[in-house]
Amino acid sequence: MTIQPTALPSEFEHCFNSVLELATLLASIGADVAFLKVLPKNANDKNQIYIASDFGVIFDLFDVTLSERGESTSETKGRSVPGKRIPEAVFNDFAWLRRDRSEIKARRVKAIIYTQYPEARLSGLQGIDGSMPPSLSVSFTKLNPEAKRLLVLARLPRGKCVGFVCVEMSNGFEAEIKALPGFERAPACKRLVLEQNRSSKLEARLAAVVGKKLRGCRLDAFGQTLPFSGTQVCGYTLEHALGIVPNSNKDGDLFGIELKTHTKPKVTLFTPEPDGGIYARNFTKFMKTYGYLDSDGDYRLTGLHRANEVCSKSGLTLRVRETRADSEGKLRAFPYNPDTPLTPKLDSIDVALIDGDGEVAASWSLERLMNCWGAKHNEVVYLTASKENNPDPTEHDQGYEHIITYGNKVMWCRDTTAEKLLWAINTGVIYLDPAPKLHGSDPAKNKRRAQWRVNDITKAAKVLYEHVEFRQIAVTGNVLEFQGQSGLQKPPQPQGLLFPNATEGAADVAAEI
Repeated sequence: MTIQPTALPSEFEHCFNSVLELATLLASIGADVAFLKVLPKNANDKNQIYIASDFGVIFDLFDVTLSERGESTSETKGRSVPGKRIPEAVFNDFAWLRRDRSEIKARRVKAIIYTQYPEARLSGLQGIDGSMPPSLSVSFTKLNPEAKRLLVLARLPRGKCVGFVCVEMSNGFEAEIKALPGFERAPACKRLVLEQNRSSKLEARLAAVVGKKLRGCRLDAFGQTLPFSGTQVCGYTLEHALGIVPNSNKDGDLFGIELKTHTKPKVTLFTPEPDGGIYARNFTKFMKTYGYLDSDGDYRLTGLHRANEVCSKSGLTLRVRETRADSEGKLRAFPYNPDTPLTPKLDSIDVALIDGDGEVAASWSLERLMNCWGAKHNEVVYLTASKENNPDPTEHDQGYEHIITYGNKVMWCRDTTAEKLLWAINTGVIYLDPAPKLHGSDPAKNKRRAQWRVNDITKAAKVLYEHVEFRQIAVTGNVLEFQGQSGLQKPPQPQGLLFPNATEGAADVAAEI
C-alpha cells in the first residue's frame, strides 16, 4: 500500500528491508533487547496503543515507576484493605529515536494497566517539544488504515527505553519479524536479543580489583579521591576502584549492571517505608501502640517479621494479601495466591503488618515495593568484601581507616520479576527487620527504618533471579581467566540475533589500585 504523502516522510519513522538491518541499528545505539509489535489499524495516541494482556512484559524490560496509591477502606468492619483503581507505570527514561539517531526525550510515556480486562496500553507519547512519530497519530490511521507499522521499544542499560516506528514494511521483512520468538508473557509480541558483551567488559574491570587490598575511600562529584570510613565503605571503595562517581540514581552501576557488595551473607535488599496503615497516617501513634520504651525514653520497634508468623517482639504478623469480593460481594483481603496472574490483581495486592485485632499497623502497596525492584536490577553482581583496620598509621590519620578486599568469587544474577519478589516475601525468604525510633522529645531525631533482608543472599538469589551463576575470576598477567565451579553452568545464551562487540557501553575509566 502507498502511504499518503501528507503523513510521511517523518524524522521518527524508519524503513528496513530485513531484521538484520533493524538489529544493526539497535546494536549501534546500545540496545540488548527489543520489544516488537505489529500495530493494528486503530492503534494511535488517542485510542492508546495496546501492548499486551500481561503488564509484566513492560515491567520486566524497562525502568518504570508505578503510581503509588493511598490506603482505601472497605466496609468490612471498617478495617483497611487495599483500594481499587487504575494503575499506571511511567517510563523513567524514554526517548523517540530519529532517523539520524538523535533522540528526543518524551514527556511522560506510560503504560496504563486496565486490570479488569486485563491489558496494558501505551499513552502519553509526545516528546518534550510536542513531537511524536506521526504514524502513531489519529490523522495517520484515518488516512492510511491499511498501513503496516511496527512499534519498536528498545531496552538500553538500566532499563532506558528508546522507541521508534518502522513503516513501509515489505512482505519479506514482515515474515522475518513474524518468525522471531515471542515473549513468554506476550507470545504475539516479538523479542529481538542483541549481545552487547557488557558482562565480559565488567569481568575484565573486576579482574583488576578483586583480591587486592584497597584503601577505604570514595570519589566526590568531581572525581577526586576522598578517604571514607562510613558503613558504606565497601560499596564506595569498589566504585572508586572502578571509576564510578557516586550517584544515587546509578547505585554502583557499570555497563548497565548493578554492583552490590556484602561482608556477610545477610543482606539488606531495599528499605521502602510503608505507605499505608497507621504508620502512614500517624507515625507517633504507630510507635506508641506497637513499640517499646528504651532506657533513653525513646520508642523503638524491632524484631524479625516473616510472612504468616507472629513476631514475639511486636505482636504483629506480616502478610501478603490480595483484595477480592467475598461471597456477599464485599471487598476483603485474602491470602496472596501466587498461582493466579498478577496483572488482573495489580491494584489489589499489598504487604501488611496486622495486629491481633486485625488492624493494619503498616502496609506497603505493591507499587511501593515494585518501585524498588525491577528492570534496573535485572543484572546484578554480588561481591563478597572484607574490611580490616589500616595498619599504616599515617594513612589511618589521613582518614583511610580501613583496608577493603573483594573476593574473586562473584555471584552473577540475571532476570527478576515482581512475582519472584512476592514469592520470596510470602515464603519468608525475604523478611522485614524494622528499626524505627520515635524520639522522646525531639521529632527531628525520629528515624524511619524498614529494612527488607535475606539471611543468605547466595541461597535467596536462586528464588529472586531466573539465572544465578558463580564465577571465580583470576588474573594471569594481563589475561583474564575464569575457573568454573563444579555443578555450576553459565545461563543459556538468549535466542535472537547476536552482535558481539557492538558498542563499548560506558567509557573506560582506569581502575584505581
